[in-house]
Amino acid sequence: MERKILIIDDEENLVTFLEDILSELNDEDEDSYTIKKAYNAADGINIAMDFKPDAVLLDLKLPDSPGTEVLSKLKQKDEDVQVIIMTAHASIETAARSVREKAYDYIRKPLPSKDHLKILVKNALERRQLLLDKKILLSELSEANEALEIANRTLQDEKSLVDQKLQNKIQELSRLNKFSQLLLQYNDVASAIEEILKEVVEITDSLGAMFILKEGKDKKLFVQSTSGDVSLSAGDQIEEGKEPFGLIDIGGPWETEEYICSPLTFGDEELGVLAIRKGEKKISPGLVQAITSNISICLHNAMLYDTLKASYVESILSLIMVEESVDPAIKAHSERVSELSLKIADALSLPDRVKKNIRFSALLHDLGKIGKEMVESERLTTKIISPFKFLRRSRNILEHLQENYDGSGKPDKLSGNNIPIGSRIVRVSNRVDELLSEGKSSGEVIGEIEGKSGSLYDPRLVQVLKEIL
Repeated sequence: MERKILIIDDEENLVTFLEDILSELNDEDEDSYTIKKAYNAADGINIAMDFKPDAVLLDLKLPDSPGTEVLSKLKQKDEDVQVIIMTAHASIETAARSVREKAYDYIRKPLPSKDHLKILVKNALERRQLLLDKKILLSELSEANEALEIANRTLQDEKSLVDQKLQNKIQELSRLNKFSQLLLQYNDVASAIEEILKEVVEITDSLGAMFILKEGKDKKLFVQSTSGDVSLSAGDQIEEGKEPFGLIDIGGPWETEEYICSPLTFGDEELGVLAIRKGEKKISPGLVQAITSNISICLHNAMLYDTLKASYVESILSLIMVEESVDPAIKAHSERVSELSLKIADALSLPDRVKKNIRFSALLHDLGKIGKEMVESERLTTKIISPFKFLRRSRNILEHLQENYDGSGKPDKLSGNNIPIGSRIVRVSNRVDELLSEGKSSGEVIGEIEGKSGSLYDPRLVQVLKEIL
């Protein structure tokens, strides 16, 4: 497959350097890489019109136009083009604007290592291809919907000729279509795995279902999740190649007396196996294969989305390093607050998705201190992370860090359980670490926190803290 890359930068030596590095991909990869270059905004936009690049390395400061304007024009022409911003003049404002204009990534000069740059560009190209594949899938689903609607109208005119077998087939196709639409909403792998199995059991009228997925560096098969009445439990290991559940290299569904199974694959990548326990109703192998094809795409997209989220978090955490250069203790403080917050969350048996948002909030709660504006740190922090949609729940936690349990806090004077549990946990954890950092003993810390239990802090959290400390 041909991959097209455009470099737009007014530094000719840098452009040549980048071209040489990216040209090496032709020797390292099965794909072919065509690279073009421009030294100003006007030439870059003109070349992009005919060249139609998959990825663009764009300097933020060009002699004839700001890079952000070039980014906007490139996105107007092709919304899926992946643009990597390069600049030696980084700032929060320019980073935020680049995110709003939907840049793929934002890197500072001097540029990272050759290997890092290659990986970054290849990841951008893979995301581009994924977006194009998703559009094709949506188009095919739309065509299938239209065909299904036509078929339904025809069948309504010929009701007398429709037998029970055909009715069942129509119902099966309708369920599959609904299932395919439902899969498009999942971005989080964990929630997708749990919810998809419930839908599979309902669609197939089966007794239960299991996801058996490859995990870890060794890519061994484990039961990841179950739904309904099945013979294995989450965490059980499955030997690859062994009947009945480990036949992952089989091209299509296989059946045992109790189960019908099908491999989950995406391209050449083996993801795992879907195992469905049969009920009274016969399950069509064609239906199972259609289900697993859709699930494979969903899981691959969700895993990619998780990777992108991790990349976003790393970008945000790099901003904390700016504060660390002024106050080296800030990163360690944030990590300690995060660790204590997670201990409290574990003691309360909070769901993993809630703990994840608490972790992000604790790590980012002092991010606003990098600003010099005369605003509160929490407000600036929420402003900085506002472009990142996956942090919206963490943003809600940070917005209410100054709420008091008795309702005397700000900004909304929330009280008791109306204050987000994450806000209550991060606030008390932050205060505990501040006191310990001042040299206070555990007893002194507990004494101060207990003294404000019911006024500033949640009494239940204070009790959990006593046990932890």
